Amino acid sequence: MGLPAEGREYRPELISRRGELIAWTGVTAVSVVWLVLYLTNQRVIFVIPAMFAILLISAFLISLGNWIDRRTVIRMGIDGVEFHNGIRKVRLEWQDVNEIHVAPSRWGNRVQVSSRSNTFAFHTLGEVRMHGELKGRMGFEMGEEILRQLVLKSGLQIVDRQGEGTYYARL
Repeated sequence: MGLPAEGREYRPELISRRGELIAWTGVTAVSVVWLVLYLTNQRVIFVIPAMFAILLISAFLISLGNWIDRRTVIRMGIDGVEFHNGIRKVRLEWQDVNEIHVAPSRWGNRVQVSSRSNTFAFHTLGEVRMHGELKGRMGFEMGEEILRQLVLKSGLQIVDRQGEGTYYARL
């Protein structure tokens, strides 16, 4: 969509990669234990390959999530909105945006933007706190502003409030 100069680009907060490092360290540690047991002709109990599989899947999914977050961008211009995340590419003209669902979630609101043929979702800013201490931030820092612009530029109105959630559509 060659965005005009007055277009805006938004990127989410990036979470720490510490969890990814811990997961891959766990995969490596279990691999070493498994290899040592195998090379010394000792019995490998079922727990070792099971832990390896669980840790490997977890590490892969954490890495994939981090990779997607680092490639996620929302661009808004005069003509419409674009969403890219490394896996999905969605471009919607403003008049094609039919509805927006906003649902509260544990860390920031989940915003789903839909047209007849496409959809994308993002989270507004959420903060992870433990014992009152800020441990991390996730989602889009300007998430509420992105939502406001999406509603305004696509001409949607509040149709329904579902608990703490909101549904916007054309009247």
